[in-house]
Amino acid sequence: MIEVKEPKRIPFVGMLQGMFTVFKHLFKKPITVQYPEEKAYTPPRFKFRIFLSMDDCVGCTLCEQVCPNLSIRMIVVERNNPHNKRNLYPQVNFGTCTVCRNCEEICPTEAIYLTHELETARTRNNFFYSPQELEKTEEEVKK
Repeated sequence: MIEVKEPKRIPFVGMLQGMFTVFKHLFKKPITVQYPEEKAYTPPRFKFRIFLSMDDCVGCTLCEQVCPNLSIRMIVVERNNPHNKRNLYPQVNFGTCTVCRNCEEICPTEAIYLTHELETARTRNNFFYSPQELEKTEEEVKK
């Protein structure tokens, strides 16, 4: 038979530790950021917004095939590009995109790349970005 020993308890130690924790945080400045008036710190390695260089895109559809959430869909855009004879360009749904960066890594011509733009909120219920919108900055898209 195994004998289980209960730990030795000292009265009020746990209560004093809790009070110490409360007093330690009582006079600290809150970490809350009043967004959108204040911008939160974003690390330099953090990248979110997908950009597309339509001149460099060859329409190989690798980005669509590697996307795990099916957020990228190839659409036909009439454009005079000798490298992209099928006129296929990616359209991105930012509502389902998890920024896995697979599209950036698989792109053979580096036509797709991610930047530090974070605020991609839209007023419409449409999170799809057309290839023409992917080529512009967020400020240009909002106009």
